[in-house]
Amino acid sequence: MYNTNIKFWKKLSLRRYVLDDDGSLTSIVLFTLGVIAAVLHQHLRMGLNMPGHHGLEWLTLLLFGRMQSRYMWAGLLIASGAATSYLLQALTDPLAHSLTTSLLFLLNGVVVDVLYRRVPDNLPVIFKGIILGGVSFMTKPVVLIPIAILFDAEFGSFDKHGYYYPVMTHFMFGSIGAVTGISLAQLAISGSRKPKT
Repeated sequence: MYNTNIKFWKKLSLRRYVLDDDGSLTSIVLFTLGVIAAVLHQHLRMGLNMPGHHGLEWLTLLLFGRMQSRYMWAGLLIASGAATSYLLQALTDPLAHSLTTSLLFLLNGVVVDVLYRRVPDNLPVIFKGIILGGVSFMTKPVVLIPIAILFDAEFGSFDKHGYYYPVMTHFMFGSIGAVTGISLAQLAISGSRKPKT
């Protein structure tokens, strides 16, 4: 009985759960990348005390998955995993805060997907990172600033740092995270194409 079970699991390749037939990441892997990003966002404490520093891990995972998928809305799928996971983890937080964060994850995923289709393939990694990561992650404070001004509310990093500094740091951390994610994706893609010896 025990040997039969071992033979069964050896025959069942996990590859089909990770990669589609065309070599791109499966939906379950993309969603899981988002879940991991949300868990890191909730529990990882880097001590940087700078607005947008979670862009490092978020954009790394987002672009790592986006670059390895042919699905048109891969970024949104990753962001859906992050939004769902964040809502479930933040059950003790005020609903407005957790809902806002989840919506911003989704916005970021959509912006990455839209920009991804317009960025040339032959663009150097650093410029891809600036466009896909810096610009897309910068949308978070850019969207929240008018809301803060309209309702005369000082929330999040605006209360402590004003309006310009968070935009700049989100752009910086988003760019660094995206360059890291794109580079790791390129390594994974080139590694999977090497012939087996």
